[in-house]
Amino acid sequence: MRIYTIHRRSRGVLEEPDICAVKEGFCWPALFLGPVWAAWRGDWAVAAGLLAAVAAAALLSGQLWLSLPLLLLAASVAGFEGNDLARWSLGRRGFLPVAVAAGRSGADAEARFLARAPS
Repeated sequence: MRIYTIHRRSRGVLEEPDICAVKEGFCWPALFLGPVWAAWRGDWAVAAGLLAAVAAAALLSGQLWLSLPLLLLAASVAGFEGNDLARWSLGRRGFLPVAVAAGRSGADAEARFLARAPS
C-alpha cells in the first residue's frame, strides 16, 4: 500500500467538497516526462518552471558533454520533488491538506478517507 496526503477544497455550503489524493514519495512520471506530466495534471506554473529548468540546463551547458548530466539532474530533481510540487499547486488552488490515508491507488485512498471522515 502507498501513503497519500488528502487535500480538500469546499466549493460552497450545499455542494460536495473537492477531494484530491497526492502520493508520498518519488514521482516516476515527473522523472521521465517532467513538463508534460505537470501540464497533464493542470499544474501550469509547475510545467512552465520545469520547462524553464530543462531549457536552462540545455542552454547553459553550451557543450554536449555537459548538457546530458545537467538534463539528468533536472529530471531527477523533478522526480524527487514532483509530488511536492503537485501539493504546492493544489495549495495555490485553494486545497488544504486534511489527512493522510493509505491505499493501492489515489482513488482507494480517497475512498478510505471518505469512509472514516465524520459527516
